[in-house]
Amino acid sequence: MFKKTIFKTIFKYAIPNVISMWIFTLYTMIDGVFISRFVGSTALAGVNLALPLINFIFSISIMIGVGSSTLIAIKFGENKYDEGNRIFTLATFLNLFLGIFISAIILLNIDRVINILGADKSQEVYKYVKEYLTIIVFFSVFYMSGYAFEIYIKIDGKPSYPAICVLVGGFTNLILDYVFVVIFNYGVTGAAIATGISQVISCTMLFLYIVLKAKYIKFKKLTKISFDKISKIFKTGFSEFLTEISSGILILIYNLVILKKIGVLGVSIFGTVSYITSFITMTMIGFSQGIQPVISYNLGKKNHKNLKDILKISIIFLGVLGIFCSFFISLFSEYIGKIFFREQDMILYVKRVLRIYSLSYVVIGINIFISAYFTAIKKVIYSALITFPRGILFNSILLLILPNIFGNKVIWMVSFLSEVLTIFICIYLLKKIKREGILS
Repeated sequence: MFKKTIFKTIFKYAIPNVISMWIFTLYTMIDGVFISRFVGSTALAGVNLALPLINFIFSISIMIGVGSSTLIAIKFGENKYDEGNRIFTLATFLNLFLGIFISAIILLNIDRVINILGADKSQEVYKYVKEYLTIIVFFSVFYMSGYAFEIYIKIDGKPSYPAICVLVGGFTNLILDYVFVVIFNYGVTGAAIATGISQVISCTMLFLYIVLKAKYIKFKKLTKISFDKISKIFKTGFSEFLTEISSGILILIYNLVILKKIGVLGVSIFGTVSYITSFITMTMIGFSQGIQPVISYNLGKKNHKNLKDILKISIIFLGVLGIFCSFFISLFSEYIGKIFFREQDMILYVKRVLRIYSLSYVVIGINIFISAYFTAIKKVIYSALITFPRGILFNSILLLILPNIFGNKVIWMVSFLSEVLTIFICIYLLKKIKREGILS
């Protein structure tokens, strides 16, 4: 599977995954643009309040997908294809079961969930959160399964096909958003339906490839449910789960703080910032997760030189990319504001906030990659030691303390400060695994 030079292999597997992540992010970003321009800024705030829950659902899929794919790639590297495929089959059914179970729990407790997300029934924004979530959650199974299928097809040696499937879904979402939101005037409900249908199309295309064309990945009959393997899947993917769920928790904390300090319009501004940040973050996550099978495969082959080269090339690339993203977003911040808003004061607000917030993009990719790297070499605890402080601990502490001392403007600096603190943890842990001989 991974016979080419390591540099070419990295980008062969990373680039299609980055494209897939871009389109996944564009699903919600397109919804945001249509909702903001054709429904209103309060509706956009409602969708942003819903994002942490969507993030939670996606994080479950990432845990199962990344956890199982890491184990599968290692088994394939050891030429144990039957064992790897039993893990694949188990993980697929696990995703299906949890997708249905989680959806049912959320829909049965929708009002309580919305309250946790920060919306109150007395607020206008409440109805928008409920409209969006009620539809989106219904499609959770396709959302979760589709992402996992993408990773499995990459292990099968076809990293570009998932990007095609997600691209088809993205174009479908764009067209249906226009039809449902602009032409039929269905508002937030229309945007959610458009996203859901797009996910069904992408997931179906991916599933059909696995059933009809996959070379290595095959469904195997399971004689029993192995809870030991399920535990290993969860443990291996837990750090990636933390990475994604931390993003959702971070958005939730930001929403709650901004609602209290600035109000609903502040949440609309943060919604715009979140869309842009998600696009940047998903680029970094897409790169990192795209080459995880390559890292795990080389671990299975005990090729330590390749493991060291992958680490070096990736850190340099993501560092340069982070600087470019920060500069680009800062430079075009006003134009980004114009995409989402028509009001001049909102456009200028977005411009000011993005120029501060974009500083975090410089190091965000390096932190994300090093965490993913540790997962791929089965150093899950090390990965969690990066993910938890970066995503939850540092941000929560800084958000709850700094605005009370320095005022509301410092809210937009918190992400950058958190990323800087995290990079020191990464440096320490990299030195530690070097002493352990993994990078020798």
